[in-house]
Amino acid sequence: MKPLFIPAAIGAIRTRRDKSLSITIDTRELSPDQMTRLMTEWANGEGVLAFKGEAFTQDDEELLESLELDAKEMGGKTPSQRLRSMLYVLYTKDAQGYTDFTTFYTAKMERICNQVKRMIEQIEEKL
Repeated sequence: MKPLFIPAAIGAIRTRRDKSLSITIDTRELSPDQMTRLMTEWANGEGVLAFKGEAFTQDDEELLESLELDAKEMGGKTPSQRLRSMLYVLYTKDAQGYTDFTTFYTAKMERICNQVKRMIEQIEEKL
């Protein structure tokens, strides 16, 4: 997704219980295109905020557009880290007879791998 560059000001900053910040961003009047992009592409998303006290130059914009951040840099988890975390939560709620998480995790991952392998085999049979 291409970055959206709009003039903005920080309207308010509040601390939250989890020690993160809630930042209110105020914009000038936006063009219909900018407003549409903001509402359709960015309203429910998460991204990186680049804030500068003056307008970005063409070089700045090109540099920002070329950046590709992975989930870890974004403060999130990679898909594999997310799956491992979810399996851990499942293990804590229902160990399903396993005595340790490592064994539980290995068995569940093997099951997932086998499901994907079966899906591949089904596709290959159709070809």
